[in-house]
Formats: sequence, structure tokens, C-alpha cells
Amino acid sequence: MQKQDHPTQAIDLDHIGFIVPDLGAARDLFVDLGFVLTERADHTRSNAQGQTVSAGSSQHSIMFEVGYIELMQITDAQAGHQLTPATGERYGLHVLALGCADARAWHAQCLQNGLAVRAVMDWSRPVHTPERSGLARFAYFDAPWQPSDPSYVCWVQHVTPELVRSPSLLRHPNGARALRTLHYEGAADALAQWAAVLQGAGAQAATPGQDGAMALQLGPSAIALEPSQQRQRVLPSALTLVFSSLEEIERRADRLQLHRLHHSADRLSLDLRAACGLVLHAVKEDGPAGG
Repeated sequence: MQKQDHPTQAIDLDHIGFIVPDLGAARDLFVDLGFVLTERADHTRSNAQGQTVSAGSSQHSIMFEVGYIELMQITDAQAGHQLTPATGERYGLHVLALGCADARAWHAQCLQNGLAVRAVMDWSRPVHTPERSGLARFAYFDAPWQPSDPSYVCWVQHVTPELVRSPSLLRHPNGARALRTLHYEGAADALAQWAAVLQGAGAQAATPGQDGAMALQLGPSAIALEPSQQRQRVLPSALTLVFSSLEEIERRADRLQLHRLHHSADRLSLDLRAACGLVLHAVKEDGPAGG
């Protein structure tokens, strides 16, 4: 993908997605940390003949007022899911899903800008909450991808947004409110290439930081690109979530005996690298960005 400076739609960070080997175990970890998860749902997609077929994956979502997290397991390696090869490379955060108001219009703009993107697909998953039930529908397309890429980039339009954020899904016992920042680490030249890809995908221009770090804006959320001498390859390294209070997640993390990498009045950093490949920065509302 090439860098484009003038997207015709506002693109935001819709959600991020983890590919996990055991969806039940991943669900249990996040529930124990105090997050509310959607019911397990199987993805379906439309095939070339217009038929609805299995997409070969199942998921839980963790919804926030801003953004959300998807936990996904590839359940059928023969179903043609585009992320099946990721399971042979690594588990952890792979999906970087960017939100757009009109997927087909943005797809046409991407083609006009010279970006390599695949056809728009229609996906769906069932939703059942105390307030609402139905079939959540999405228009979706992606860019060519290799399992060794920093992330799999796709664009999502929510056709039925009213089904996605039921009020009960936003009331997390740990006080989680928003997805603030996704962090990547890698060598400086590789980070610059990844920044160009992200700007081509719709992220706003980079803001220089200290020691060669950069920040890209995607609506109210951000992507931080942080140079590392220990990593030549660019990979997701951390996730910053905003909480109304840190007391409950601190208590739950201690009960799970999770290692604290940082602890202060307004930020708690938990080592989740063994479980899902990155560090979780929990920051108090109106606190620092984390990092």
C-alpha cells in the first residue's frame, strides 16, 4: 500500500483482533480480569455465488465506548479464512480493523489511490444480549497480507451498528471504557515502512515523538510506533485501555498473579505476553497515554 494524504472518509480504529489457539481459555482470562464479553458467535460470509457459508472462525468481542477487542479462533482450516495461515506464524494480535462509513465507497477510493485491496465481502455474526438479539452485519474488505506482516489490515462498515454496542456490553466490572492506543515496536526503517502503510490505509499523518517514535491518529484512538534495538521485525507490543478506575483491575490482576511491569496512581502495566503476546497498559481516565 502507498501513503495517501487525502482520504475522502474519516477512518477510525474500529477494533483489534487476537488470533488465539483456545477461545475458551482466552475468554476465561479476560472475564477473570473483569471484562464483559459477548456470547461466542460463529462468523459467516457470502461466497462468490451469493450463498451464506461458514467463515471458519468463532469469536468473542469486548466492546468499549470507543473501539473493541475481538478474540478469534480459527475453527475450520479448510473453510478458506484469510487468517488461517497466521496460526502457523504466531498467535496474538493480528487484526487491525479500520472503521469506515461506506465500505464500497472507500474501497473504490482505495483502488483510485492505487492501493491493492480485495473485493468487498458481506459478513455476519449472531448477537444476543439482554437488550437486543439479531444478526450483526458488516461490509468488509482487506489488503493482501502475509502472516509475517505486522498486522492484517482490513476495513469494516457496521451495517447494523445498533446491535453491536448494547448497554450491558459496555458495563465492565473493571471500569474499562475505551481503546486508546495500539503500540508497535521494531527497527526504525521498518517502522517507517509500516507508518506509510497505515497512512495509506487512512491513518492521519504521523506526529514525531522522542527517540524516533511516531504517533498516528485514527479517530479518537491512536497507533504508536516505537523504535526498538531488540526487534528488527515490527510487531504489536502493547495495548492501552482507558478505565474509570484502576482499583478493580489491580485487584483481579493480583488474584491471577499477573506480573506488574509498572504501577502508579494512574497507570498499571500488566505482562500478558505469555497469554496474548503483548503488554496491557491500563490507564485511568484523563491519565497519561501509557507506553
